[in-house]
Amino acid sequence: MGNNKTRLRPETLIELTKQTDFSEQEIQEWYKGFLKDCPSGFLSVEEFKKIYNNFFPYGDASKFAEHVFRTFDANHDGNIDFREFLCALSITSRGKLEDKLRWAFNMYDVDGNGFVSRAEMLEIVSVIID
Repeated sequence: MGNNKTRLRPETLIELTKQTDFSEQEIQEWYKGFLKDCPSGFLSVEEFKKIYNNFFPYGDASKFAEHVFRTFDANHDGNIDFREFLCALSITSRGKLEDKLRWAFNMYDVDGNGFVSRAEMLEIVSVIID
């Protein structure tokens, strides 16, 4: 994302300010933190589960983390890049109610067919309870 790995290219920064509810300064700070945790610029599902488990030290949050990861991974390539991370973070922390509901729906819609079946609902609820 530019020659200077600790700073985003100006055009990328402008795009991200339009796509998210973060300021340029906040985006740069998130980017530095993302690169610190993910020097490759990508976050794998295994790395995501390790980070996620730090926030939920009691019990095993790895199954739920897999569903959260799937929802963050907008292009479904098996990795989360900074843009995907920041956009999901913006929706979940600062998004409008409708955007948050759409994001949550996508997490429950495990097969991505636009519907949440009883089996999908039970799968998500069961990993939350465990």
